[in-house]
Amino acid sequence: GQWDSFVDFMNNQHVAHLAVSNFSPRQLDICLNRGPEKGTESIIPTVNQLPYSIANHPPGIVEENNKRGVHIQSWSPLSSTLPRYKGVMKEVGDKYGKSAAQVGLRWIVQNGGSYSVQSKKASHFVEDMNVFDFELSQKDMDLLSGLSPPVGF
Repeated sequence: GQWDSFVDFMNNQHVAHLAVSNFSPRQLDICLNRGPEKGTESIIPTVNQLPYSIANHPPGIVEENNKRGVHIQSWSPLSSTLPRYKGVMKEVGDKYGKSAAQVGLRWIVQNGGSYSVQSKKASHFVEDMNVFDFELSQKDMDLLSGLSPPVGF
């Protein structure tokens, strides 16, 4: 199928690595269980881009990807988080001299993920990258991880 075509593309040296987006552990297993008996090499995607954030963090998703050797990268990590939890994120951020957005992005990093952001303002991009000079306490991590998604989420 499609994954086999991607593997062929890689084997023909058109790309160095393959990544996926929004794959569940079960879908990753389908890719990982390809092998010579199926006519293709088993290739591990390097990255699984997910809508991973304080507002959306299914239990065990990072661990399930890590078990398979796949790194999680959050796409649009603030779009659903800031509207819902900006107040509590700002309170946490005030303790560290950081913005609510920086708290949300640091939470992702401390949980073992990375993130992809976009901004039309250079100042926002700089702010979004300035999350490596502080660490959230375990108490703050637990607080943020324990925020409940809204009903219907």
